[in-house]
Amino acid sequence: MVPGCPDTLYIGGGTPSVLPAEIIARIASVCRQVTEGARASGHAGSFDEFTVEVNPDDIVRKGTRYAEDLLRAGVTRVSMGVQSMDDRVLEWMNRRHDAETARKAYRILMEAGIDNVSVDMIFGYDPGNISPSLTDSEGYWTEMLDRILDIGGNGQPPRHISAYQLSLEEGSVLEEMVSDGKYTEASGESCAGQYALVCRILAAAGYRHYEISNFALPGSEAIHNSAYWRHVPYTGIGPAAHSLCCSPDDVRTQVTVSGKRAEVAGNGVWTRRWNLPDTDAYLAAAALGKFDDIAGSEVLTPLLYREEEIMLGLRTDTGVPFSLLAANLETAANMEKLLRAGALVPVDTAGIRDIPSGSRLRIPEDHFFVSDDIISELI
Repeated sequence: MVPGCPDTLYIGGGTPSVLPAEIIARIASVCRQVTEGARASGHAGSFDEFTVEVNPDDIVRKGTRYAEDLLRAGVTRVSMGVQSMDDRVLEWMNRRHDAETARKAYRILMEAGIDNVSVDMIFGYDPGNISPSLTDSEGYWTEMLDRILDIGGNGQPPRHISAYQLSLEEGSVLEEMVSDGKYTEASGESCAGQYALVCRILAAAGYRHYEISNFALPGSEAIHNSAYWRHVPYTGIGPAAHSLCCSPDDVRTQVTVSGKRAEVAGNGVWTRRWNLPDTDAYLAAAALGKFDDIAGSEVLTPLLYREEEIMLGLRTDTGVPFSLLAANLETAANMEKLLRAGALVPVDTAGIRDIPSGSRLRIPEDHFFVSDDIISELI
C-alpha cells in the first residue's frame, strides 16, 4: 500500500462465495502480512474496507454461520449480484437464484451483522423479449426498483446500489441468441429511458449518484472502487488481474490558458501490470513462484496517463480539475464548447463565465448516459 492512500481489500471478479469462509480468511491474512511493513510505518489496524462479492444462492445455502464467519474474517462490505427481482428475467439470465433467494440472502447478511451490502442490478434489455407478459414500461422498471429498494422487507433500502447496462460480449450466449434471432437488443432510446428512471428514483430515495453506475446512501460510497477512479495505485492478484504502481515525482508544471495560471502535478512513472486470463497457467506459475511468463506490463506515457485521468474522473460526480482540461489547447477549446452546451458543468461554481483555475468540472447526471461521447472529445 501507499502511505496516505486507502487501505482496502476486494475479493471479487467471479464468485468468491463458493469458497469456504476459512479460505477467504486465509487470503485476507496473507494480504495483511504483505502490508505489515506499510502499517508499521504509519497505518495500523484492519482494512479501511474489506469487500467480498457473493452470489445470493451461496449465502442462503451456507446460512447465517457462513455470513458470521465472513464478518469474523474482517469483511466489512458485501457486493451481491442480484441483477433482477423478476424470476422470469433471472431464469433468462441463467442465474442460480430467484428473487426470494435474493431477499433471504440479504436478510441473512444483515442479521449476521454485515449491514453494508451493495446490490447489483442490470438494465438495458427489453423485458418483452424475455416474456410476452412483460412490457418495457416505466411501470415495470419502477416496480423493479421498488423491490430492490425494499429487498430486506423492512422498508430500509440497501446502502449501495450498482446499476449496469446489459452488454453484448463477443462469444457470449447472448450474442448467439441475437445472431439466431432469439433476442433483440433494446434500442438506445429505451436504454437511456431506463437509465434516466433509475437515476430519478434512486435520487428520490436519497442516494448520491457518485459514479456513472454507482449510487450510495450518504457515507456509503465504495472506498475501494473510488480509489480506482482517482488513479490510486493498487495491486491485483490472480488470473486476468491488473495492477497499477507509481514511482513518485514531485515536479509540478505551471500552465497558462486564457490568461489564467494553473499548476499541474507531475505524474511520476506509472506502470500497469496484468496477468493473462489463464487459470491453469497462473497456478503453474504460482507453484514455481515465477510469474513472468503469464504477466505483461506497460509504462504509461504522460499522454496516456492524462487521458486515463480525464476518463476516470469524468465518470464521477467530483469530475476533474479545470487545469487538467485547460493544459492542452485543443482540449481547452472542446472543454469550452461542452461547457456552453451544458455537457460539462462546474462542480463548485454557479456559472461558466468566470471559472476559477482551481475549480473542477464534471459531466452532469442528465448527460452521464452519453459520457463516452463527451469524454472522447477531451482525450
